[in-house]
Amino acid sequence: MRLSLKELTIVAALGALWGSVEMTLGAFLHVLHVPFTGAVLGSIGICIALVGRVVVPRPGSTLSIAVVAALLKALSIGGVVLSPMIAIVMEGLLADAVLSLGGRPRRTTFALAGAAAVTWNTLHMVLIQGLVFGAGVIRMYMIMVQKAAALLHIPTASVVAVLIVLVAGHVVAGALAGLVAWQAGRSVVARRALVEIDAGEPS
Repeated sequence: MRLSLKELTIVAALGALWGSVEMTLGAFLHVLHVPFTGAVLGSIGICIALVGRVVVPRPGSTLSIAVVAALLKALSIGGVVLSPMIAIVMEGLLADAVLSLGGRPRRTTFALAGAAAVTWNTLHMVLIQGLVFGAGVIRMYMIMVQKAAALLHIPTASVVAVLIVLVAGHVVAGALAGLVAWQAGRSVVARRALVEIDAGEPS
């Protein structure tokens, strides 16, 4: 993937925006112990990255934005940053894969890309924190189920119901993020085209 200077600037700016959200809003939500902060931040972040994919319609641009955001997240003061860095990159990777395999950019593929990216958060806690960081897959799985059950007021014994609602919530949040990004990105592209026409520049 070779990007022009203008495209690189856009990728860097949007990656910095995502990273800033992680460092500011993320820190605030963690202090307040807001449930499923990863899903909230993932939805906002992937929306930013998908806007970038509309503006810079090249395979790899979404992942590049995520990498910039992850690198900025590394500058966070205090706390463990490696796990959220991995989550950010994985979200960008999954979204980029869906868009690259989906052919011509469409509203549907952006919704699917957003859903895939945000739904990763349901696996991240179990696989990455449980397996890679040694917390134990079963233990992290039970913690996730207990948190979801408490939030949704569903008995912990109803594990299947909890997981269905949990995954469905992530899918819907991600799909909405993708749809918002599609609309916002197209508006940005249309506005930029009008500015370039008025300035006498090639679109």
